[in-house]
Amino acid sequence: MNKQELIDLSLERLQKFLGREVSEKDLDIGYDSLGADSMDMVVLAFDLEQHLGKPIAPEIFLEHETLRAALEDVIAR
Repeated sequence: MNKQELIDLSLERLQKFLGREVSEKDLDIGYDSLGADSMDMVVLAFDLEQHLGKPIAPEIFLEHETLRAALEDVIAR
């Protein structure tokens, strides 16, 4: 899965969790401003793990201030 596919999948999942439209610009704002909580990030980590076929610790989202930064870290690992 390439970076854009990971972003698209993450946006799709976030829209489902948050019940509203989410765009790529939302990847650059803090989780609180986005309206996402820690449980959303745990579920997102699990979903991404299933699609990537490799473990993703939910803590990765706590290590970064934005979703984009966390996703870039996921790709780098």
